[in-house]
Amino acid sequence: MRQVRLNTHLSKSVIAILSLLSIRLRVVAAALIPVTFVTAVAFQAHAQEAPPKVSVSFGIDTTLTDVGKVVGLVRAYLAKPDSSARSRGLWSTATDFDRRVGDLTMDAYQGFPATIVGVAPDGPGDSLYVVRVLYARGDSAGGRISPLALQRLFAVRESGAPFGFRLSGALPRLTDGWERRTKGRVTFWYAPGQHPDSAKISHTSSFVDSVAVLFHVPLPNHIDVYVTRSMEEAQRAIGLDFFPEASADRGRGGRALFGGIVLAGNPALGEGYVHEVAHVILGPTFNGRSRLFNEGVATWLGGSRGRTTQEMYTRLRQIQTARPALTLGQVLSNAIPDAQAEEMTDAFYATGALIVDSVYRRGGIEGLRSLAQLNGDPKVLLAALPTQLGLSGSDEAALDRWWHAQAVRVSNVR
Repeated sequence: MRQVRLNTHLSKSVIAILSLLSIRLRVVAAALIPVTFVTAVAFQAHAQEAPPKVSVSFGIDTTLTDVGKVVGLVRAYLAKPDSSARSRGLWSTATDFDRRVGDLTMDAYQGFPATIVGVAPDGPGDSLYVVRVLYARGDSAGGRISPLALQRLFAVRESGAPFGFRLSGALPRLTDGWERRTKGRVTFWYAPGQHPDSAKISHTSSFVDSVAVLFHVPLPNHIDVYVTRSMEEAQRAIGLDFFPEASADRGRGGRALFGGIVLAGNPALGEGYVHEVAHVILGPTFNGRSRLFNEGVATWLGGSRGRTTQEMYTRLRQIQTARPALTLGQVLSNAIPDAQAEEMTDAFYATGALIVDSVYRRGGIEGLRSLAQLNGDPKVLLAALPTQLGLSGSDEAALDRWWHAQAVRVSNVR
């Protein structure tokens, strides 16, 4: 019964495809070349924008030699917080994690002013400091503060470093004591209170191989899945002690990050959060130019937001029924009238999965490769989708008729 439930995270058509492929895995997997994820592959939603100003909190004494050096290092890094920090000697390369992954807190860099609020030794000795930076905007007229993030980085004393220290990521240090399990190419890390589920571990390990074979992409060298009780706990593990969460997610969610890292912050799914695993597998070599494709293919393969693919289709049909005037164009533009954010997201993800499924049925992986190249602009998508879907009509009304008919076909709602 447990395994049947796990498999419902895949649409029926995908289950059939992956079942056929599983016979070939032992032969084909050996022929595929593993790849190492590089930091150029990123799944963060926001572009990096350096803080316009970096201040130092009143509690930090920069006359202390080490503290002054660390503050100087942080200022230099935040002037250009990107992968060039390695070549500039600002980010450590002493560990495999820092060489391969680096800074996982890129969401903090959205142009908010930064304040260094803490520089203190981490444990005994003076070779490692923990650094906390607050990103927030203030409204001088109303006295209101809008915080974005509270970031945690580490400064490691290293000989030859421009400031005597180099920055280092939080994840390996904050999860060093977590329980872990490895199966195949996946290591699962468990936050305190979370426990391994052998069925989900096996399911996700097989999912990785099957998806790579289906899409003809290289198998990832390794994937690390961090199983936590909430997204807040997952964000803290990567060094974001505070970051806003969407209320619609109710504190549960997941993220795919560069370096083959998955944050699984929904204990109901745990190791089975394969939506984000799909992002990690396809991101390096089969990443689309549109959010519709990227989220659509991950939902097609692994469901979304705790729902199976079939449940997402049913949810879409329910939304269509409740909103008979709703159009495909409004969904692609995230412009559902009077809708809550949760409803908008559900309709968008389910629609993406529906389009991916239809394109795959018509054109296979090459059809999906063509779909992936479409620009994410809603107008561009609406103009190109009739050809992708093989529709005779090219107007939006024809697309809307197709959208409703397909939702009826695949859902449990008529």
